[in-house]
Amino acid sequence: MNGKIQNLLNEAEKSADGKSSVTSARREFEAIENADKTFARLRPRLFDVNRWEKFSGAAAFHLFGEAGQMLETETAQKGNFIRITLPGSGKHDWVKIIDIHDAAGEVVMTVRPSRDPTEKEADNKEATSHFFTSEATNNFCLQKKDSALAFYVIGLHEKPNVTESEGILEAARNAATTALGWLGFQKIEWQTFCDNFLEARE
Repeated sequence: MNGKIQNLLNEAEKSADGKSSVTSARREFEAIENADKTFARLRPRLFDVNRWEKFSGAAAFHLFGEAGQMLETETAQKGNFIRITLPGSGKHDWVKIIDIHDAAGEVVMTVRPSRDPTEKEADNKEATSHFFTSEATNNFCLQKKDSALAFYVIGLHEKPNVTESEGILEAARNAATTALGWLGFQKIEWQTFCDNFLEARE
């Protein structure tokens, strides 16, 4: 039986809309025991969103609660929001943690583009404050198979948000962000993240 990560990889490969992305890093160990120990050490790292910036090339991340309050916890939970700051993008982008899958040999945190929880006076408080639509998901996946570890960032249904945003200006910004190189930048950014998270670089 396939695990959740393999199912996500299959979904990305068979994506009907062609708007999926997979970035990964892998490490091999001489003994299963070493892989087990490293998996146990890296697992809490997936939930410590406030420290993701140290693995990123350029993006910054911070965890927020439902009421828009900044959280300093080391353990993200389902329902929390993540503020993503990309250099030169013109605004913060927001995602919400919609699922956490924690099983033997694999951990997956799934996020979806969301509203800005800090925006109290917006005309449309449910507007998606992200350059992708709310149909998209990003899945951050740590996997152990025998004596190997892998880390994936799997993006599904990544479509430019020109219909769910706060207004015309933001819709234009979202279209420009995706059209003018974010997809290429995203690949580089997530590859850096995967390599650093898994400590795969020498």
